[in-house]
Amino acid sequence: MNKSSTQSKTNRKASPLTASVLALLKDLKSLWKSPWTLWVGVRYLKSKKNSRFLSFITLLSVLGVGLGVTSMLVVLSVMDGFENELKKRMMSSDLHILIQPTSDSPDFEGGLVPESVLDLPEINRLKNDPRGLTGFWPTLATEVILKAGKKITGVSLKGVPPARIELLKGQITESADPGLLKPEAGAAQLPGIYLGQELAFELGLIPGDIVTLISPTETEGPMSAVPRLRRYVIQGVYHSGEPEQEMHTAYASLGAVRSFLRKAHVVNQWEISVGDFDQAPALAQIIRKIIPEFRVQDWNQLNAHLFASLRTERLSMSIILAFIIIVASFNIVTTLTLMVLEKKKEIAILKTMGARKTEVAAIFVGEGLLIGGLGTVGGILFSLLICGALKRYDFIQLPAIYYDRTLPVSFRMSYFIGVPVTALFIVLTACLYPSRRAARLNPLDGIRFG
Repeated sequence: MNKSSTQSKTNRKASPLTASVLALLKDLKSLWKSPWTLWVGVRYLKSKKNSRFLSFITLLSVLGVGLGVTSMLVVLSVMDGFENELKKRMMSSDLHILIQPTSDSPDFEGGLVPESVLDLPEINRLKNDPRGLTGFWPTLATEVILKAGKKITGVSLKGVPPARIELLKGQITESADPGLLKPEAGAAQLPGIYLGQELAFELGLIPGDIVTLISPTETEGPMSAVPRLRRYVIQGVYHSGEPEQEMHTAYASLGAVRSFLRKAHVVNQWEISVGDFDQAPALAQIIRKIIPEFRVQDWNQLNAHLFASLRTERLSMSIILAFIIIVASFNIVTTLTLMVLEKKKEIAILKTMGARKTEVAAIFVGEGLLIGGLGTVGGILFSLLICGALKRYDFIQLPAIYYDRTLPVSFRMSYFIGVPVTALFIVLTACLYPSRRAARLNPLDGIRFG
């Protein structure tokens, strides 16, 4: 006796959320086992005054759910398209993994280490694996001030080996003709430098022009400490598809940068490209185990702030647009509640004929599912139409600050499954109150006041 009373108290203490979920599952089970409840729900949706299938409020509910589903799918597809385009540009670049020394690295001095410090058998095996590292370039990078006439800007100067320079030439859009270099300026004897297309356009430079690089690292002169200066001739202008890189990164030969900084046989990073872009994080993890005293970052970690911002923005937009569906679900609550009040007599008759509470509740759950289903299907079709138009026609032009001038679109199946399921869940939650109200209706009250 005491045990049964304890169990009943435990059941009574079940959280309202759990009780609501269980009640909703029972209604769905009744809807599945008793298909006539859906047929009755469709009949109830018909207006008494005319033969329209949906009342005005019901139509607003369908349009609201459809608008919410359409907005979420289009926005998520466009944002996913931006992320995919960004990854494609990173894939086309040659910096997939970056290795940098730390204070624990061997022969570490001021951030510099010998070039041959990573000449290890394990690393060499990765180099020879066609699925692994396709490029392994020791690099000496430094921040410099670039002066062209009266224009000055800060750039990152990277000294790379000849193999990397040859690869960079595949991205060259303009190159200097040695025969056109001005001999009186001594351009033919100057070391070459490669600027990004965005930087060259910003400073008004073309191949063959001479620029001056100023290193913040001072050197001791006869009078006092003076900055390092070196003139370079622009050998070419490259286009990588990444405006940020083109604006702030310049390349020169490794020997020229070492001579400029007066550092011989040292580097401060290794740039690695891989054959399979998606395998870069796994390969980076393997390299970390081989050289734990170095900092190894893959492309995802190098751009962690950017991808984190995209994920946060995508989540925020999804939550905001989900409120469209939530507002539409309020209309569904209103529609079904009015339907319960209008159909008191019919509900009472069904109960006196033997209909169970769950079957009565299933009638209105079926109505809500029908309204939400129509809106969801319409939203999916309309979003496919909009996304297809955006993908095929360039009728939306973005400002020049974006790397893409048109809206990129990506069709991801998880979005076209997850968003409709979420919308239907919100609609089902909205059906809970009116269905419970109909199930609790007393048949005598329905007949007396119906």
